Amino acid sequence: MTFKWTDIPLRKWSELYPHGRYIYYEGNDPEGFVEEIKSKFGFDPSKDNPNWGEEYDIEGEQWKSYGFLCPVEHLDEIYADPYPMGS
Repeated sequence: MTFKWTDIPLRKWSELYPHGRYIYYEGNDPEGFVEEIKSKFGFDPSKDNPNWGEEYDIEGEQWKSYGFLCPVEHLDEIYADPYPMGS
C-alpha cells in the first residue's frame, strides 16, 4: 500500500483553535473589511482589540497592524479566502 498525503483528512481552523485565534487582516481596505465582517458575521474586529490600527516603524518604514481575536464560530470562514489574513 502506498501512502498519499491526500489520505490524511485536513482539520478545520476551528478544531485547531477551539477558543478562537488572534489573526491579522492584511488587505488594503481595513474599514471595508470591518463593515463586511460586522454585516456578515455580526461582530466588529476593530472593537476592543488593542492591535487594530496599531502603527509601527520598522527601519524607517511606517505600517499599520490590524490584529483581532476571531471567534471560533467564524474562524473557518474568515481565516480563508477571500479575506487576506495572516497570523
